[in-house]
Amino acid sequence: MPRLPRPSPRLWLMLLLLLVGGVMALIEQRNSLESTVDVDASSDEPDYYLEGADMTRFDARGVSIQSMTSPHIEHTPGDDVTRAQAPKIRTNDSEDRRWYATGDSGVLSAGGDTFTLEGNARLRQPSDAWTLDTDVLHYSREQNRAWSDVPVVITQNGQRVESDRFSADLSQDSAQLEGRVRSTLQPGKGKSDAAREAETLDTGNDTTRDDDGRVSSTFDAAPAQDQ
Repeated sequence: MPRLPRPSPRLWLMLLLLLVGGVMALIEQRNSLESTVDVDASSDEPDYYLEGADMTRFDARGVSIQSMTSPHIEHTPGDDVTRAQAPKIRTNDSEDRRWYATGDSGVLSAGGDTFTLEGNARLRQPSDAWTLDTDVLHYSREQNRAWSDVPVVITQNGQRVESDRFSADLSQDSAQLEGRVRSTLQPGKGKSDAAREAETLDTGNDTTRDDDGRVSSTFDAAPAQDQ
């Protein structure tokens, strides 16, 4: 029986290189598939976060329209939103009036035109000495609207109004109160502490003062009953 010729060392080397190349190609393909799966699976994980954040947005004219400071923010690519701890937001509405908003936590949409604050949420408008306190506050710069579906307390120049729900058209300076409404009138009290604080931030001047001779009156407006 004739013997087959023994492969030369060069042929063995070529076969070995082909084998190694095939193994490497399989490993690279597997890593690529695993990477694709990981990206999809981790879409709810933050893609970046910042400590001690101080962010500012500008319009097409280069004018500052919104700023936010927060000890910690993080962005998730899946829903493209930014979550902030203890945010302090300063924003200008479409009428270029300045508003201040704070809360225990906040969620800002992509672009920042809409945000939601939760926990001790407060919205202040220094020029009108207008302040709103609630547990959950929604704000839309594009719609020029602020609203809350949980109880709110509104103060302005010493007057206090409480309601179950609230919606305001900021461009029209009009607000709609829903549910049980309770109002306390205190002539002579002047601006609320929150409004004075916001005005101090806005102007840099301390406007704190005490007024005596306060007179209080209270009335309740219950929700209308269906006939």
